[in-house]
Amino acid sequence: MRTLRAWLSRCLGAVSRRRDSHALKDELDFHLQCEIDDNIRRGMSADDARRAALAALGGVAQTAESYRELQSLPFVEKSMQDLRYALRMLLKTPAFSLVAIAMLALGIGANTAIFSVINAVLIEQLPFKDPERLVAVWEQNSRRPDFSNPVSPINYLRWRERANAFESFGAFLGIRSNLTGGPQPVELSNHIVTQGFFETLGVPPLMGRTFTTGESSSPGAQVAVVSYALWSTRFGQDPTLVGRTIELDGRAVAVIGVMPADVRLTYRNGNGTKPPDVWTPFALTADAQRGRFLSVVGRLKPGVSIAQARAQMAAIALGYSAEMPNMRAGWTTKVVPLRDELAGEVKPALLLLAGAVMFVLLIACVNVANLLLARGAKRQHEIGVRSAIGAGRARVVRQLLTETLLLCLLGGIAGLAVARWTLQGLLALSPIDIGGLGHVGLSYPVLAFTAVVSIITAVIAGFAPAFESSRADFTALKNGVRQIGSDISRRRIRHVLVVGELSLAVVLLLGAGLMLRSFANMQRVDTGFDAHNVLTMRMTLPFQRYNSAPGSTTRFFDAVTRGVRALPGVESAGVVSFLPFADLGAATDMTIEGRPLPPPGQGFGTAVRVVDQGYFDSMHIALRRGRWFTEREQRERSNVVIVNEALARQHFAGQDPIGQRVRIAMNDPVVPTEIVGVVADVKYGDLTGPGAGPTSYWPQPQLPYNAMTLTVRTASNPLALAGAIERVIQTIDKDQPVSDVRTMEQWMDRAVSRERFSSTMLAAFAALALLLAAIGIYGVMSYAVSQRQSEIGVRLALGANPARVQWLVLASGMKLIVAGLAIGLAAGVVLSRFLRGLLFQTTTNDPATLVSTVALLAAVATMAIYLSARRASRLNPIVALQSD
Repeated sequence: MRTLRAWLSRCLGAVSRRRDSHALKDELDFHLQCEIDDNIRRGMSADDARRAALAALGGVAQTAESYRELQSLPFVEKSMQDLRYALRMLLKTPAFSLVAIAMLALGIGANTAIFSVINAVLIEQLPFKDPERLVAVWEQNSRRPDFSNPVSPINYLRWRERANAFESFGAFLGIRSNLTGGPQPVELSNHIVTQGFFETLGVPPLMGRTFTTGESSSPGAQVAVVSYALWSTRFGQDPTLVGRTIELDGRAVAVIGVMPADVRLTYRNGNGTKPPDVWTPFALTADAQRGRFLSVVGRLKPGVSIAQARAQMAAIALGYSAEMPNMRAGWTTKVVPLRDELAGEVKPALLLLAGAVMFVLLIACVNVANLLLARGAKRQHEIGVRSAIGAGRARVVRQLLTETLLLCLLGGIAGLAVARWTLQGLLALSPIDIGGLGHVGLSYPVLAFTAVVSIITAVIAGFAPAFESSRADFTALKNGVRQIGSDISRRRIRHVLVVGELSLAVVLLLGAGLMLRSFANMQRVDTGFDAHNVLTMRMTLPFQRYNSAPGSTTRFFDAVTRGVRALPGVESAGVVSFLPFADLGAATDMTIEGRPLPPPGQGFGTAVRVVDQGYFDSMHIALRRGRWFTEREQRERSNVVIVNEALARQHFAGQDPIGQRVRIAMNDPVVPTEIVGVVADVKYGDLTGPGAGPTSYWPQPQLPYNAMTLTVRTASNPLALAGAIERVIQTIDKDQPVSDVRTMEQWMDRAVSRERFSSTMLAAFAALALLLAAIGIYGVMSYAVSQRQSEIGVRLALGANPARVQWLVLASGMKLIVAGLAIGLAAGVVLSRFLRGLLFQTTTNDPATLVSTVALLAAVATMAIYLSARRASRLNPIVALQSD
């Protein structure tokens, strides 16, 4: 019965409101027509009589006349009228407009910045012919299924012969080369490429040509193609460079072409990630050397899918394993779209940030919706007049949505400036060179995205307030009394919006907290060395000069370390072939003398590092057992090796590894090598990995390397000695450049750059969400206080304690906080599971993070409510009563 009475009451109220509307319109039309008739009787023309009548009856009649004229206009003109009126309304309330535009600019700008990066990395086409047909092809070991292994030359040649799913293949190897003959020697990133590499990519040179078949198959071809960056910086975009010779690794090499600026194909493998400065030919023959070091790109034939290519490559690998079980057992292939390979490292972080900025935009929308609701309450009289003169509810909603759309478009324009600033931070913190993957900027697709987001934001933020505010309150129009039902409805909507934005803020803060905790755990990982006050720089000796005389490379690096040790402030100095966290490495198979050979595919291997004694000293790597290399072993080949604890644990558990003899397949022929020492485990490639793998350290004479990294421990700031160390190297060889001059701590920072990027940007967006949520809560509670001024005034006038008034406001707000925190916490625990793959030593339901997130948001929200409550308790009762 109660439900039926409520339904009948609503029906009668609707009929009453419609009757009031018709009565007001009829009364207005009657008075207007009477005034016109009186003016005509006074001798006025019909047009003058109408104008005089409108002026006499005031703004309501003019509005009615304007509305009738507007109804007869075409749609486009009606829309322009709506826009002009919306602009006037925004200018009429500048404070409201500026606050709303600022909040929208933050949300839209953050989304625009993230989309511009996503567009460049994941959407925009690569600068190659038919890029959707390009794939990266790797080898893969069944014991390490998540690792993409470089390709052996023998396997690459086999693929070219048998893989008919591919139109062509190309391979490259990233090495370092020295460019001399100019004012200063410089080390370049040199990609030596096989026959068909440029044809596979399908991109023509900007100037000149690429390699011919003869140049690609001839080991002695002295030709090179240079990058646009090198042509611009080193040669000042000299158009005569093509056809001239440059001095590369002590050889005269003819420049035959210049590639376009956006051709920078590079991705992580065992050879580093530096974009190429120059390309030179790499002649592969049937007797290609062993090892795995090539990066391979393939072009699928038209109509061939990735799945078909993967199936064929797996079949080829299986057949090869059957032919050569001792070498190929357990090996297969991995085929990845080139777009995914290039963006693989940053893609998860970008998708995470895209979700975060979407939450920020939703919170901004909630705040703007609350502002529009409050503004709509103050416009009840205006909306009632518009309805009284014939505007239907749909017409009022359309006008209010037009105002919101204009507000959001202005927010979108302001958001472009926010996007530009945000982009600078994104590019500075990015773990990879995003600019090398595509054009990152405010391009036409990005501008279109901003416009679409602005329109969607207008609908999200404006529809509910417009629909609620469009209810005509004819009682308020006639009697000046607010409609209680409408106020209750608006208050409920505002409360729902506040709970919603609190929930969104909890989810975002929880995600940021988990990422920050994971990053902190990563910073505490024991790397096995001391990175403090260690300077590193890389030197690559040209083969032509240093491989002609046996032992020349060892003598050069020995002279460098002796000269550096003599500098004031240097505590120790050494060299290593592959520095920790420098994206470089080498590994090979290993057997142990006196033990049977393992079955095919079940062998074991070891990472290989070439070092001198100074490397262990400068990095503070501890000796656990045995001894260091002797002076003679560092000058002459002695067939000795030092291994790490991981290798000793894995292969000599319960035994003394000292004196054991192993065969490590790096030299030809492979000879037994004696273990003379065991050192502490050192992490080289990944802080988040399970631990250091088996590693063997060889003295320089046993495995000479042309490329070594100098490690120098200093007593103070290591970068202050960089210039003096370079001068020592120049005195030994004036044409020898250095590169990668960094401290070991900078290498460590680079190793966690992806995690820092994700956690820093997510924390920044979470802080922005927290600020917007606090502003929204304060705004809603302040408006609630203003709506209850009369009630509060009566309470205070009757002697209520101000503290009691504060508690009254706090209690009503705390209900919203508790609801928002509860819903947000539940949603956050569910959604945080998507972060599982990005977390390190942190669970998605980490108690400390959950508690700190709730406590922080509760504290900020409570403070926002307290400010409103304090304002309420300080109201003057007389002023509060008079304001009603």
